[in-house]
Amino acid sequence: METEKKTQNSHKRVLITGCSSGFGLLTAVGSARLGYETIATMRNLDKSGPLQDALKAQNLSIQIEKLDVTSPDSISDIADKIGPVDILVNNAGILITGSFLDQTDTEMRRIFETNYFGIVNLTKAVVPSMIERKSGRIINIASLAGLIGHPFNAAYAASKHALIGFTKSIRVELAPLGIDAVSIEPGYHRTEIIGANANQSENFYNRQSPMFEWNRGFLRTMFDEIIPRAGAAQDVADLILKVITAEKPKPHYVIGKDAKFARTLQWLGLGPWLEHQVVRKIRKARRLENKREAEKKERRQQKRGGASRPIA
Repeated sequence: METEKKTQNSHKRVLITGCSSGFGLLTAVGSARLGYETIATMRNLDKSGPLQDALKAQNLSIQIEKLDVTSPDSISDIADKIGPVDILVNNAGILITGSFLDQTDTEMRRIFETNYFGIVNLTKAVVPSMIERKSGRIINIASLAGLIGHPFNAAYAASKHALIGFTKSIRVELAPLGIDAVSIEPGYHRTEIIGANANQSENFYNRQSPMFEWNRGFLRTMFDEIIPRAGAAQDVADLILKVITAEKPKPHYVIGKDAKFARTLQWLGLGPWLEHQVVRKIRKARRLENKREAEKKERRQQKRGGASRPIA
C-alpha cells in the first residue's frame, strides 16, 4: 500500500523554498520520503550541506536548486527550469529583531521583499500552469506573529499578516480553478531563524536609542523564556507534509502550544491581558540586564583598580 502511494506521489512535483535549514529542510526530506518529485531551493547553495547529509542518511535523492525569492530573474529562471509545479510550499523567510524605531527602512523593506513580495511573485510564476491543469496547491508558511503581532519584530509580524491576508484572498480567487491556498501559522519552534540565522537590526545596540534597554530586555526574554520552551521544528514539517498529502486541507492551521494558547486568549477577549504579561516579562528582563551590566562594570573597575595598586 505504501509503495503504491509513493508511486502515485512520484507523478506530483513539489517545490519548496528556504530548504537550507528548519522547516524547509525537514519538509524536503519528508516529501522525498513520501515519493514526491521534490525540488528543494535555497538562496545560497553553499548552505546545502545539512540537507544533503539528511538525504544521504535516509538514502533519498531530490533536486536542489538555487532560488532567491527577492530576485525576479531568479524566480523566472527556476520556473523555466523546472516547469509545472503541483504543490508550492512558500517557506523562505527572514526575521530582523529590533524595535521599529531602530530598524532602518532598508531592513524593513528587505523583510517584506522576502516574506511577502517574494512569495507573491513566485506564486504568480507557478499558478498559470496550475490553472491549465485545473489542479494545484499553494501552502504559505506564515506565523502566529501575523495573527497577534510581535513586539520588537513589527516588520516581520506585518509581513506575515500581509501573507495571511494574501492567502485568504487568493484562496477565493483560485478555488473555482481547482487550486487550494492554505496558510500555516506556527508559534515559536526551534529553527535557525531564532538560532544561528537570527539577526538584530543594525541599530539594536545603539545606546542613544530610547529603545536600547528594551531591545536588550526583549532579547533576554527570548533566551530565558521563549527559546527553551519552543516546539520541535519537525512538528511543523509533519503538518506541512499532512497538508501536502491531504485530499481536502483546511484553509489554515495554527500549530504550537504557545500559538494555540494565544489564539484561545484572543477568542476569550483576553488579548490585552496577554500583552500585559509580555510587557511585564520584558520589563523584568530589562532590569536584570541593567543589573548585570552594572555588575560587569563594577568588576572591570575593581580589576583596573587592583592592577594599579603598588606592590608592597
